[in-house]
Amino acid sequence: MNIVSEKIKSCYDNLPAAERMVADFVLERKDDLFQYPIKELARLSGTTQAAWTRFAQAIGYSGLKELKNAYYSEANVSLQQADKGGPKIAFKDVNEYTSLQSIADNICATSVQAIQTTYRLFDTGTFSEVVTRIVSARQIQVFGVGTAGVAAYDFYCKLLRIHYNVVFNQDHHMNMMTVSQIGPDDVAIFFVDNAKNKEIMQIFNIAKEKEAVTLAVTKLGNNPLTTGCDYVLFTTSPEIDKKSGVTSSRFAQLFMVDTLYTAIANRDYDNIRGYLHDSYEVFHESGRE
Repeated sequence: MNIVSEKIKSCYDNLPAAERMVADFVLERKDDLFQYPIKELARLSGTTQAAWTRFAQAIGYSGLKELKNAYYSEANVSLQQADKGGPKIAFKDVNEYTSLQSIADNICATSVQAIQTTYRLFDTGTFSEVVTRIVSARQIQVFGVGTAGVAAYDFYCKLLRIHYNVVFNQDHHMNMMTVSQIGPDDVAIFFVDNAKNKEIMQIFNIAKEKEAVTLAVTKLGNNPLTTGCDYVLFTTSPEIDKKSGVTSSRFAQLFMVDTLYTAIANRDYDNIRGYLHDSYEVFHESGRE
């Protein structure tokens, strides 16, 4: 999967008309980016040089040069991966498979790609700030609905193991109650597939009113949640229209959970090492680990 193209598609609907024309040009004729200077690209796309610069910035790059470098780097990675072989992604719905092997191949390919593409979106600066906020928080409130609730619950369990003050509920009314008590020293974390979910947005709006630190773990895209949160950790995965790709999105979220938890434990190891030891001993002695 091309991360640059994924960013463009995710932001496309929110782009102004001129930048959308640039987006169409880039998606259809990306090879021309390396053939012409920005002045000629503006002429060919029927836009302006300023529109090209704004477009690059809208999808996360400082300008056209950085956008070109991103495309070039991804082209090299794609060539190297193509030489390695292995299962290929087939965008099928669940009823279109013809063998158990093809099911296994596709689940393997989509899961691996979900993790790899999410990894390539990794922003070290943002991640470090998020870890600092969580480690120093008075309380962490974790929210997740649908399949994203699996990742939210997993993160909740991991933080419990190291004795963090963390809250998670699957009931919306309980979530409303807990978020009503949140404050500036707390962190609210939202795991979501659909960032337009009404229940999540309701909780998010209360958390913002209470001036809590807010973090979204969600797929690429500009929406009220990603633009409103203090921090966003993006995930991405191969999807098809009927959502059979929902399994791969879960792998992307769990990758983010494991990376986040490990970074927190690493940062706060002197304080949490005893809790890790105690929980290991309890499970080990009971034969459960």
